[in-house]
Amino acid sequence: MFSISRLKLRNFKSFKAADVSLPESIVCFAGPNGSGKSNLCDAIRFAMGETSLRSLRAKKVRELIHAGARTAEVSLSFADGSGKTEIKRAIREDGKIQYRLNGKKTTRGAILEALKKHNLDGSGRNTIAQGEVQHIISMSGKERRLIIDNVAGIADFEEKKKEALRELETVETRIKDANLVLGERKVFLKELEKEKEVALQYMDSREKLTNAKGTLLKTEIQRLEKELESTLGKEQGLVSEKQEREKELEEINGRISEMEAKRHQTSQELQARQKTNAMVRRLEELKASIGSKRQLVEDKKTYVKQAAEEKTQISGKLEEEKKAVQELEKEVRRLQEELSRAESKLASHGGAAEDEKIAEIRKQIYSFEQELSDTKERLISISSEIQSKNQLIQAKKDELESIFPEHAEEEESSENPEKLRAEVERIASEIEKSFSKTKDINNRVSELDRELLELKEKASIFKVRTSPRLANPALSLISEMKDPGIHGIMADLISFEPEYAGAVEAAGGSRLLYVVVDSVDTATKTIEKLKKAKAGRATFIPLDSIRTGRPVKSGRFSSVLEVVECKPEIRRAAEYVFAETLLVDRASDAKKLGVGTARMVTLDGEIFERSGIVSGGRAQSSILSANQLRNIEKQLADVKSQKDSLVQELYSIREDESAMRASKSQLEIQLKTIEMKQSLAEEKSREKEAARKRRERLSGEISQLESSVTALAQEKNKLAELVSEKHDRLSSARKQLEAEEERFRKLSEESSQERADLSAEVSGLRTRIEGMINESRLREQECKSKEERILKLEKEAKEASEKTKEVNKQIADEQKELAELEQKISSASKAIEKLFENMKGMEEELQELGGKRGEKRVALDKIGRDLNQLEVKKATSSTRLEDLNTEFSEFQDARYLDAGRDELNKMIAEAERTLAGLGNVNMSAIEMYDKRKSEIEQAEERIGKLDRERGAILSMIEEIEEHKKEAFFETFDAVNRNFEKLFEHISIGQGHLYLNNPSDPFESGLFIKLRRKNKDHSLDSLSGGEKTLVALMFVFALQFFKPAPFYILDEVDAALDKPNSKNLADLIMKTKDSQFVMVTHNDTIMSNSDVVIGVTKTGDVSKLVGIKLKQVAAA
Repeated sequence: MFSISRLKLRNFKSFKAADVSLPESIVCFAGPNGSGKSNLCDAIRFAMGETSLRSLRAKKVRELIHAGARTAEVSLSFADGSGKTEIKRAIREDGKIQYRLNGKKTTRGAILEALKKHNLDGSGRNTIAQGEVQHIISMSGKERRLIIDNVAGIADFEEKKKEALRELETVETRIKDANLVLGERKVFLKELEKEKEVALQYMDSREKLTNAKGTLLKTEIQRLEKELESTLGKEQGLVSEKQEREKELEEINGRISEMEAKRHQTSQELQARQKTNAMVRRLEELKASIGSKRQLVEDKKTYVKQAAEEKTQISGKLEEEKKAVQELEKEVRRLQEELSRAESKLASHGGAAEDEKIAEIRKQIYSFEQELSDTKERLISISSEIQSKNQLIQAKKDELESIFPEHAEEEESSENPEKLRAEVERIASEIEKSFSKTKDINNRVSELDRELLELKEKASIFKVRTSPRLANPALSLISEMKDPGIHGIMADLISFEPEYAGAVEAAGGSRLLYVVVDSVDTATKTIEKLKKAKAGRATFIPLDSIRTGRPVKSGRFSSVLEVVECKPEIRRAAEYVFAETLLVDRASDAKKLGVGTARMVTLDGEIFERSGIVSGGRAQSSILSANQLRNIEKQLADVKSQKDSLVQELYSIREDESAMRASKSQLEIQLKTIEMKQSLAEEKSREKEAARKRRERLSGEISQLESSVTALAQEKNKLAELVSEKHDRLSSARKQLEAEEERFRKLSEESSQERADLSAEVSGLRTRIEGMINESRLREQECKSKEERILKLEKEAKEASEKTKEVNKQIADEQKELAELEQKISSASKAIEKLFENMKGMEEELQELGGKRGEKRVALDKIGRDLNQLEVKKATSSTRLEDLNTEFSEFQDARYLDAGRDELNKMIAEAERTLAGLGNVNMSAIEMYDKRKSEIEQAEERIGKLDRERGAILSMIEEIEEHKKEAFFETFDAVNRNFEKLFEHISIGQGHLYLNNPSDPFESGLFIKLRRKNKDHSLDSLSGGEKTLVALMFVFALQFFKPAPFYILDEVDAALDKPNSKNLADLIMKTKDSQFVMVTHNDTIMSNSDVVIGVTKTGDVSKLVGIKLKQVAAA
């Protein structure tokens, strides 16, 4: 049997030191009042972990320590069949406590656990202190029932239930938090899904745009590559052809040089044989002139061809004028013939009357006219020769101009290629900087996109936190119901000042999300709807059955309910949530009022539960969430503004970059053109040097011809003087003739009418002839004007064409003259015939070679122009190809589309319209959407798991309630049976225990009913001793159900008379399996004890004196 074997005290209350061994049976402590007997019971309870100073009959710790000492110590030794156990507890005057178990430091919890193994708990049910017996009789039914609860271990069930409820609250909080987070994320996910769809649409349109642009660029690049390849092929072909033509021209020039050398040698040989022969000199002059003119004709053919079209237009009108002139000349000749006939007729009509003097004068005039004609012919011949030589000079000068014409001088380029190249490099550098800046801006825009998504997610979270419906899908569904019995969510039905927000939300806790309904029926109907909709769970406050507490108050502090406003019809719901929570200013106020005396909440939201639990920290309130939401929305606006500004800047940079690329391409083309011009200028320079020598040779020939022309001009001047002299003589003769004719006319004035008519006819014909001659001159002047117009329009090329015509005519005349001279020379000398034949053959061959050389030069000029055009085209294509390749570098990953240019342009336009309509797109939304969706699925899975866990906890709570009720009734029935049996040992009648509400035992009271002589009696009808005895029997009934190894009874027999004391002693004797430690004055009890220990007090110190009564009686 487990029992107290030894009790040691040191400085505990009135005992300075005490050490007493206790037997396993009945031990009595006896002594006068105030000797310190009850202090021994207090010592035992102190050692076993009692913490209530009131239960230890002390007001403060100092009263537990002996006067003059600083510490108190109590040691209990227990004995059982397996050994000994010692517990020790010491306390200092500052309240510090120390526990030891078997000599080792330990805790109160460990002490209680060690005692619990021997059916001893911390309830103190095995101890009955002074006055507690009467208290059992006077206590209320509910308080008495609590004794049964303690014996039945209801506290354990309650503890398990509390633990389960704590777990339930934790789970519900987690569910609530999870639902809150889930609601937040679902709201954000809906918004994110829209952005994701826009982003996907953007990606699709962007991909179409990229593919279409990439395909278009690739097609254009392929076309340009083929075009460039074709251009290079043509260029190579033209270069080869140019080389061949230059080679052929070089061969022709060589043959011409060789042939001219042979001709010169033949000419010298011919001159050597015919030095005195003027015909030979003339022959050589003609040949030289023809050769020069042929060369000039060949050189001018190019200019003639260029002016052909415009010449044709004006020449048509010129031919018409010439035809008109010819017609006029023809008519003049006819009229002159008619005039001649008329004059002959007039002369024959009046010839008989003409005297010899007139005839002589006429003969003289004819002679003068013949001499004048011969002189004029010679003058014309000299003029023609001068003109021929001048034409030859002009031809050679034209040849000089064609070799090195002033208008063909290459102008020095005003543009500096180095400056252009530097400008191209500068623009390329600017493009590179622009590209780098674009890259930085794109990175910053991506960062802002992520920041926008994060801010939107936060905004969505705070939007949910400001709306309780969004925290729980069930609340959203209930809010949509139009049931008049549903008042709404508690948080929506109350209002309060902002300074109380933290306290109200902390005090209400999860109850703020409870749904207020008018009745239980409405709650159950709504629950069924939630089940069908699978919308989650909700808690309801039915106004018809809710039990509310009274509003608490302590001094100046009142209930939270006082700061909450609501409609009168939901006042009971507000009382349920807030009435029993006291609102204090701060945590220190709660401590002053006493933690555990009431449920309290501070203005900052710290909660002090009745159980002593304290909770606090920082929680998100809807009001704070609203403030944070406003801040986040402001940040969102700022970030959006930054992004819009950057996007606008990006568009501006791209436009500038496009303009710079276009400018760079244009400058590169200009640079290429200048380089080509410089290359051509160098080639022209080489050609000039070759032409310079040819010019010097032609200049010498021109100088010789000009000397010859000067000599002929002098002869021409002499002839002109002679002509003037002969004109004077002829004029004098004609005047003389006119005088004679006048005289003759006067003589024959009275001639016949026919002669007058003939004179009139002659005069009229002369007048008509003069008019036609004037008209012919006018028309000739018009032809000349048109020819001048042609020359003016064609400039140098058209002048060359006219000169070519004149030279061809001169060549023809000179060739005719040459043929005649050759014929004369051939007939004159057969010796030089062969030389002339050779000269003629060489001239023909030279003429043929000159034609070929002209053709080759024209062909080379055309090839040069074609090469220049190809070079420009190649440079343009290369630059464009380089730009396209640079642009295509951004489309390397583009998918090639099998579509035409028009279809691709249509796709590009549609994609660009779509992209422009989409505006700013957040590409991070796609990745974030998938991430958030996965998180939501995981959160739903966790909520499902928590919901199952919540169901399991609720089932466990129901089981605990069932087991609690079973344990209670098992205990109650057993204690009642024991109580009824104990009445059989005393003579005060019958008694039993009953509950006033058996259906709800934990709301019932426990009452004692007595029956004596077939009549029911109340406890009030019993005497004091009988009441004490009944109370003790109730205590023993409890102990018999669950016996403790020992009991501490402090003067429980004070009100018993001798018979009832005997009854008590008998009851104690029947519980031999337990140890009794009693404080008593009753002789009957002491006489039935195994050991009586006396307690005395000397001064302030109590002492013990022990007597073993049964050993004394045996002696």
